[in-house]
Amino acid sequence: VPFAEAHVVIQVSQDDPARWDLILNNAQNMLNYFGQSKVQIVIVAFGPGLKMFLADSPVAERIGALNAEGVEFDACHNTMLAMSKKLGHMPDLVPQAVIVPAGIVRIMQLEAHGFQYIKP
Repeated sequence: VPFAEAHVVIQVSQDDPARWDLILNNAQNMLNYFGQSKVQIVIVAFGPGLKMFLADSPVAERIGALNAEGVEFDACHNTMLAMSKKLGHMPDLVPQAVIVPAGIVRIMQLEAHGFQYIKP
């Protein structure tokens, strides 16, 4: 979003569907306040929080709807590899997920580019 007034990165690191709803509500509220073209939102999931991005997650439909409004969903590849050791295969994520090498590094990179960091 080249002309966005606000750039926000939201961390998801807990396996807590109530918190996932809160995070998605936060994203929707920002979209409503700024307008879709004026805010760039990246939600980064790692560790237990990656379960939010699983294809059968209780918030999978909401992820699809918010992605259609421009919200980016970044999934930690390190966490995926750790999960694959337990599952015997890579986790099946929502199609909107963008795989990044390391979730925490992605947050650091975004912060270095002026993103505001939020951890609900």
